Amino acid sequence: MEQVAQTPVNRREDRRFILGSLSIGHGISHLYDLGFPLLLKNITDVMGFGTVQVAILLSIRQAGSGVINLGAGPLVDTFRGQWGLILTGCLVWSAFAFAFIGLSPNFAVIMIGVALVSIPGALWHLPAAAALSQRFADRRGFAMSVHGSVANVCNYLGPLMAGVLLTVLVWRHVMLLYTIPALVMSGFVWWSLKDLGKEGGPTQKKDLGAAYKDTFKLLKNPLVAGLILAAMLRGIGLSAVGNWTPFYLEDQLGMGHIRTGFYLGLLSGMGIISAPILGALSDKIGRKTILVPGFIVAAVLSMLVVASGDGLMLVLVFVGLGLFSFALHQIIQAAVLDVVGKGTEATAIGLLFGLNGVVAAGSPFLAKVIIDNFGGYGSIFYYSGILTALTAALVLFLPIPSRGGVEGTGQAQSQLDTPVGRP
Repeated sequence: MEQVAQTPVNRREDRRFILGSLSIGHGISHLYDLGFPLLLKNITDVMGFGTVQVAILLSIRQAGSGVINLGAGPLVDTFRGQWGLILTGCLVWSAFAFAFIGLSPNFAVIMIGVALVSIPGALWHLPAAAALSQRFADRRGFAMSVHGSVANVCNYLGPLMAGVLLTVLVWRHVMLLYTIPALVMSGFVWWSLKDLGKEGGPTQKKDLGAAYKDTFKLLKNPLVAGLILAAMLRGIGLSAVGNWTPFYLEDQLGMGHIRTGFYLGLLSGMGIISAPILGALSDKIGRKTILVPGFIVAAVLSMLVVASGDGLMLVLVFVGLGLFSFALHQIIQAAVLDVVGKGTEATAIGLLFGLNGVVAAGSPFLAKVIIDNFGGYGSIFYYSGILTALTAALVLFLPIPSRGGVEGTGQAQSQLDTPVGRP
């Protein structure tokens, strides 16, 4: 029988391996995201910070993320051959930032630490989203959702881990302990993704000035601009809930650290189940078909939080909110990537996250006014519900293509897919 010779395939170029590696690294980068508000609550109690100081720290975190996303998107698109180094650097920088906060003696230094910790999480999404968009042009919704789903696992574990650690350690020791997983994972990311973006030989760099001009060209597309606005509205609401829920649960409902961590974990942990399903469905039946009903349900559930009290009903409402939290945001990302050209993916995602972060930087202060004048921390859920309802109305009228996948200018990515073993 005639033997057919096959060229060995580098495992680290297989798109499934890349998806898995990016997703695991993304998960570690998110392990601390929802745990941070719980830690911030403890820092506030120990150091005697008021709501104004809390709002300042939250604002710095949002603004830092926004500025990095806006500025780094064109750089990431231009220096495609350095994606592996950028991703590894994100985790090393995270370890440094956690240690810096853990050693901070006062509010002024903690402000610097919060600014530092906002950088790596924001930067990670840019090369990761660009790589996945190019390799999964036929299944963007699924790929982005899997990437986000692993983050949801760690978003669930993060608050629980923080709650447990805070029962036996002071917050400073917790922050120092956080450096260990970040450093270990940086080694794995370098091993598995160091060649990301170098496929096909030397990469052709475009002019950096032209890359920044592409940013403004993207905003001239009404659909891209509309999707970014929708992501901003939804993102501001999500940030408010994630940042202030620990204060609501502990100060108004009297919960302890571990129970608070459980509820915080539900807000994103349920995306472990829903994100891949909703992402795959959006590839088949269209982004809008998933987004509009999802935002409507999320808005209604947010309005029910305070009325649910402190019992089984609150658990069910938080479960529902978790099913439609970050999963819908990832589908918006996929919708944006459907209509942008190859080579501008990081710029597009940077715009989406960047404008979200910059605008959301003012949200903590608005949230403080709402908390002080409209019923305490529970009023944040009504605020988020209104923003989510507005998001649903906006998406309803956007001319989003009826089917996900390869749309608009984002075409023909076959040269980036593996020659065999393609899922």
